[in-house]
Amino acid sequence: MPSTEESQSAERLLAEDHEALGKFLAALLAALDEGDAAKAFARLDLFWARLAMHIRAEHLHLFPGILEALDGGTVKGGDETLSSAEAREAIAQLHDDHDSFMHELAGAVKVMRDCRTTAGGDRTVEIEGVRRTLATVRNRLESHNKLEEELVYRLPAKLFGPEEQNALAVEIRDELKNLPPRFRDEAAVTNGFSEVN
Repeated sequence: MPSTEESQSAERLLAEDHEALGKFLAALLAALDEGDAAKAFARLDLFWARLAMHIRAEHLHLFPGILEALDGGTVKGGDETLSSAEAREAIAQLHDDHDSFMHELAGAVKVMRDCRTTAGGDRTVEIEGVRRTLATVRNRLESHNKLEEELVYRLPAKLFGPEEQNALAVEIRDELKNLPPRFRDEAAVTNGFSEVN
C-alpha cells in the first residue's frame, strides 16, 4: 500500500507547497519587522531558493507535460471545456509571473546581502524598498496561485491517465525536495525558518 506521500497528486503537492511558501514569506516579513538584517537575509535567500524549486518543478515537469497533452485539442472536465489556446495562454502568463518573481527577488537578495554585510549607516530606505518588493511579489503570488490552483494544477487529472499522473507526482515531489547545496546543512535551514518548520 503506498504511503500518503506516495499517493499525493501533483496538484496537491504543488498546492501544499504554495501554503509552505506563504508561511516562509510571512516569516521573512516578520524578520524585516524585527530589523534583523542577517535573519531577514537568510530567510529571503531560502524563500527565493524554495520558490525557485517550486518553479523548476512546474517548468521541467508540469508545464511541458500539459503542453504536450494539449496538442490533442480541448480539455474536458465537469461542465467546462477549456480550449488548448486558453490553457497555453494561462501557462504563458505563469511563465511571465515566474520570471518577474525571480527578477524581483534577486534584486531584494542583493539589497539584503549589502545590508547584512555593510557596517554602520541607516539602511531604512533599502529595507523599506525590500518590503515593498515583497509586498508586490506577495500580491502577484495571490492571483498567480489562484490561476495555478483553479486551472493549471487540475489539468493533469483531465489530460493524463493514472500512470502518467503518478509519474508526474513523483517528478514534482523530487524537485520540491531538491534543495540547493547551500541549504542542505540543517543549520542553514533552521537559521532561516525555524519558526515555520
